[in-house]
Amino acid sequence: MMRHNILLIDDDPAILKSLSGFLNDEGFYVKAVQSGSEGAALIRQKTIPFSLALIDYHMPLMNGVKTIKEIRKHNKEIVILAFSGDDSIQVHNESLDSGAIFFVSKDTADAKLLGIIHRVCREVERKIKPLVVSTKSENFRFLATLGIVGVSDKMFDVGKLIIKYAATDETVLIRGENGTGKELIAKAIHQNSQRKTQKFIAINAGAIPENLVESELFGHEKGAFTGATHDKIGKFQAAQGGTIFLDEIGDMPFHLQVKLLRVIQERIITPVGSNATKKIDVRIIAATNAPLEDLIKEKQFREDLYYRLNVLPLNVPSLRERPEDIPYLVNHFLDEANKRNGTHFQILESAMENLSKLHWAGNVRELQSEISRLASLSDGPYLNIELLSSECNHKHRDLKKSDNLDVLKSKVTLTEKQIIESAIKKYFTVAAAARALNMKRTTLRDKIKKYGIILLRDNSAIEEEVIYG
Repeated sequence: MMRHNILLIDDDPAILKSLSGFLNDEGFYVKAVQSGSEGAALIRQKTIPFSLALIDYHMPLMNGVKTIKEIRKHNKEIVILAFSGDDSIQVHNESLDSGAIFFVSKDTADAKLLGIIHRVCREVERKIKPLVVSTKSENFRFLATLGIVGVSDKMFDVGKLIIKYAATDETVLIRGENGTGKELIAKAIHQNSQRKTQKFIAINAGAIPENLVESELFGHEKGAFTGATHDKIGKFQAAQGGTIFLDEIGDMPFHLQVKLLRVIQERIITPVGSNATKKIDVRIIAATNAPLEDLIKEKQFREDLYYRLNVLPLNVPSLRERPEDIPYLVNHFLDEANKRNGTHFQILESAMENLSKLHWAGNVRELQSEISRLASLSDGPYLNIELLSSECNHKHRDLKKSDNLDVLKSKVTLTEKQIIESAIKKYFTVAAAARALNMKRTTLRDKIKKYGIILLRDNSAIEEEVIYG
């Protein structure tokens, strides 16, 4: 555990001496001052990176509430514990409402106080700890040999299919949402096949003007159409001996699908404007995010072509189905961005947790784009995820506001008791849990009693009024 700095504010010299001595003996660095104004000045100066402030409520001139509010103006991240010999409801409520996380009675046993401080410091460490990903897992090492970043079992299963399909020369149909990495999978199949020394040619059937698709695929002869000033070799000929990757196959014009079917069946092509056929030797891999079965019903995609393409099917899972891969992808994309830009950015574990909660409708492609954006716009040593694009940032703010408790509440399988227990466990105090659940503190206390929820810390029951607001 790192050495934490604690700011102790109390107008009683005896308490300052006793408590600072105790905490110093426990391995903390304690800066003790006798007034709120001195404490606030230390926070403004930012010369000492305090993890925690322990602030007395009853102090002359600038009481605990005013001190807490002043400190919060200059440091919104510091964890504040209010403490006092006066444990009245008014003192509790005013301290917590002003920005303290805990209220601790001055007669709290040293062991209990130490337990609270250690737990707070562990949470502080988590928030400032840079992300480190393990590369020791079998999944990671196996996928890395295929040029794939991840550790999830779902991608491990994809990797096993890549190896199996690479050993054959049959046609593969890769399916998955936009941005999931279908072309990367196709390249991995090619790179592990007997054709790996030959070309891998990719073509996006949906990105070529309809009147040029046939020419792009099969080539054309000079004079075949206006503008055809010379012979042109098509993608199939260019990929001779290697692999051709037909992306967005669902967007191929219907009238050309029968020609592609003939190519697959007979392994011959006819350039536009020619009567002569040419033999080809290529491995065909197609990909789509379109619902081909629906397109077949709508007479927009040939059923016979579908069966010719779908000899070896492979489905790429969305990023939402494999969230455990997100930290590895972020780390990979950040390394790439650092190399491009000559930077040395890192990402905090706490920021990584927030990124993992986002929807990522654009999957890996969207994630890569956002990391590149953050690496270009951030200042300081760490990525600032507040600089996410407006679409992502909107989702991030929504999650940050509820801190994922709305997700818990939306799951109908969870009872109200489970929701409350989860909130107490996550936020440590009744007051903080009540704020997160958008519930009055008194209402939450009533529900805790109603459900018989026992407030535990380190496996021992704790009196609610000692720790919890």
